[in-house]
Order: sequence, then structure tokens, then C-alpha cells
Amino acid sequence: MNEWSKKLFKYKKIYDQEGSKDLFIKAMKESILHHRNNCEFYRTLLDHHNFNVDDIKSISDCCHIPQIPANFFKYHEILSVDKEEVAVHATSSGTRGQKSQIFIDQNTIKLATKMVIKMMRYHKFFSIIPTNYLVLGYEPKKGTNMGNVQLAEAMTRFAPAKEKAYALRLIGDRYEIDYFGIMNALKRFNKQRLPVRIMGYPAYLYMIVKTMKESGMKPLKLNKKSIVLTGGGWKKHDDLKIDKEEYYGMIQDYLGIPTENCRDFYSAVEHSVAYPECRNHHMHVPIWSRVIIRDAKTLKPLGFNQPGFLSFVSPLVSSQPISSIIMGDIGVLRDGKDCGCGITTPYFEVLGRAGTAKVRSCAITAAEYLNKDGGQHE
Repeated sequence: MNEWSKKLFKYKKIYDQEGSKDLFIKAMKESILHHRNNCEFYRTLLDHHNFNVDDIKSISDCCHIPQIPANFFKYHEILSVDKEEVAVHATSSGTRGQKSQIFIDQNTIKLATKMVIKMMRYHKFFSIIPTNYLVLGYEPKKGTNMGNVQLAEAMTRFAPAKEKAYALRLIGDRYEIDYFGIMNALKRFNKQRLPVRIMGYPAYLYMIVKTMKESGMKPLKLNKKSIVLTGGGWKKHDDLKIDKEEYYGMIQDYLGIPTENCRDFYSAVEHSVAYPECRNHHMHVPIWSRVIIRDAKTLKPLGFNQPGFLSFVSPLVSSQPISSIIMGDIGVLRDGKDCGCGITTPYFEVLGRAGTAKVRSCAITAAEYLNKDGGQHE
């Protein structure tokens, strides 16, 4: 079912887009055919756009694959496999509002595992040294299916965990941030001198460091091999967001973690590829995806340095037709050759969330296809 995808994800050089482009094209065609043959909704979508998989002859042709807005999966469950084949059910983050429902099968898990291992090895995030973890996210509970909880737990496997502390603790039936618990954990880790990995929402770490600074608290000196891996954006604390250079500088000043060890990464439950920052703090595009910036009015592809909707193309997921998806984020694409880290593939920057009216209009447009004969709707 995913012969070419397997070959793509086995490819050794994870940022060699030029050398792997033929594999990517074949994997994308294979992915589109699979979803067309196994998902009535997706077949209707392709027919509506008069899209033929044979139209994909080059990388640039991938931008014409009909996109599905990520917001669409908050309201509809669309599958390209039988439900019995679903191995993981993940939802988007947040404690209120409608959540995206994403279903992952074993074929996708196998490819994603190869991807993550290659990525973590490339960026030198593997370690055999016992490590303390501060997870700036939700404390796991039995039966949880939030994608960021599952991701955080998976990320603790790349260095043996001595202790795990969580920022968002379960109090009754709701989560609350435990600031005292976070500070106590950091002080405890500081005394132990083992490496520390801080992972999760950047806003929570900023609040802690800002409090340390404003209260005149003596800076901590965590092990120099400690790493900060933030992701998920600033969410409802977007008004607190500061310049990335200033943010990483505060972490170095008050926690003792070198700025080159502070990395943010982009990921979304609706798009299973993760994009970690390089040492120069840029999110380069690996071989198993392509990033397209689309005009906010026409959705046509834009070039470098022009802001628009962030859109992804990837053959990774076989369980749902998310081969071409458009996010609710506004981003900009940059020429990777200008980075200087050694990776030359393009990188993207997330500028913020798009206006809700536009995002909802995309969802409504996609929902119209479901009302056609043969559509799937649950």
C-alpha cells in the first residue's frame, strides 16, 4: 500500500530534497491513489477539482493537490482505512471547544517512528545519560488521547527518564498549572546536576523565567547538556509572546541552558510531521514533506518572504486523507541557503493564527463536499 513511502522514509539524508524528489513525487501519487480508492469523500473532492493523480509530474505540481482545511477535522471523521485498523486516536489540544479527531493506523506509525528517530539522531537529541524531564503540558491520565500528551510521552524515550514533572496537573475534572510544582522541580533538578529536558508550551516556561527575573531570584545553573524543546505555540497567552532571541536569552541567563540547546518545533495533530529548529533556530523542511504558503484570498501558492496560509503536503498518513492540508496559521517561507546552519532546504516561520472567519469559510467549503451523494459524515 505504501511501497514508495517506505522507500522515502528509509532515505538516509533527511534534508536532501533534491536527491529524494523522485521518491517524494512517487510517494505522493501513491498516497493520493490510496485515499481516492478508499475514501468516498476524498474521491468526491478530487472529482470536484477535476484532479488526476497523473497530473503530479514534478514537486511544483504538488501545490495543485486539493487541500483540506485542518479545521474541517473538528467536525468530521473521515477515514481511508477500516476503523478496525486504527491503532491511535489523537485529538488536538485544549480543554474547551471542538477538537480535531485524527486516527492513525500501524502503517503510519511505522513510518512516523522512522521519521522521528532519524530527526532526533540528526539533531543530536539522543542520550544515554539519565535525564530529568519537566513537561510544560498536561499530566497524563488513563485513556487520554490528546496528541500533545502522547507526543510528550514519546519524546521522553530519547534519554532515560529519572523523574518527570508536569506543569498542568489534573485537579478533579480539570487541569490547572502548578507554578509551585514547576519551581520546586527546577530547584530539585538544579541540585541533582543531571541533564534536564524541558518540553511543552513556551508560554509556561516564559512565565516562570519572567517571575524569576522580576522577583530577583538567584539564577539556576542546570547541567549544560540540558535541552529546551518547546512546541504548540503560545495559545491563549499570545499577548505574552516576545522575540525569540530575547526568550532564549532569558532561558540561558536564568536556567543556565545554552541558547543553542533551546529549540522550538512546529507540529499539529492534523499534520503528523514535526519540524524542529536547527541550531540557528529555523524550522527547515525535511524530505518527507513540502511547505506551501498560500494567498489568504485566492489560496494560490506564494514565493519566499510572502505571508499567507501555512499549507503542508506529505505522504506520511495512510489512515486519513491529509496528504494536502491547509492550517489556520499564517506563515512565511524563507530560502534555507540564507540560514547558515548547513541545512539548505527552505524553512518557515509561523506569524500567528489566521482570522477565524476565513478559517471557518474554508471548513464550510470542504463540508459542502460531504453533502454530495456518497459522502461520509459522522
